[in-house]
Amino acid sequence: MEEHRIPSSLARIIFQSVEEHIGENGLNMFLKRAGLEEYIGKELPDDDTPSLEMSKFKKGIGLIVELFGEKAAKPLLLRWGKLTFEYALKNKPTLFGLAGLVTTFMGEEGKERFILKRVLKESENLYDVPHILTEDTDCFYVEIQDCFYCSNLHSDNCICWAPAGFWITMMTWITGKNHEVKETECMAQGHPSCKFRIAKKGSVLSPTA
Repeated sequence: MEEHRIPSSLARIIFQSVEEHIGENGLNMFLKRAGLEEYIGKELPDDDTPSLEMSKFKKGIGLIVELFGEKAAKPLLLRWGKLTFEYALKNKPTLFGLAGLVTTFMGEEGKERFILKRVLKESENLYDVPHILTEDTDCFYVEIQDCFYCSNLHSDNCICWAPAGFWITMMTWITGKNHEVKETECMAQGHPSCKFRIAKKGSVLSPTA
């Protein structure tokens, strides 16, 4: 069976985030170390063309943590998550444009739930990995099984910052407020899956946010 591939647009965002932090030469070094030499100097199409094999995608994420260390990798991967949401908002009108129309007369929590469900379904299709949503009175909970963000990594900490960055940005887009998004269990720590908590209620953004 042919290996699942992620869209070209997402690979572009990863490479862009790395280049922003360490420059073009640093990006080329990263690509060589990740076994992605074929992408050096190559302009990937900015669309959903299946491109990067999932195994290489996992290796690239792991290499970011290895090269930068967890402290420096965190802002890079949070930004990648933010850029991924901004790309989806701009280029997937059927996902977010329709959601905005449908949720016009919903309350804030109803909008959050509706859009989060649609986004997690889209993530399952893109990455071929289950994303499970549950909730209680105060929070939504997302479980990623066979998580690819921390594949083959070992840490005392939760290190799946890219999806957290995505959901932080998404929740701000929905409500205009800052919502806490926290990974509570990570496969890198030895847990069977990665779990996240997303606060339903947000706080007012500061003028500089």
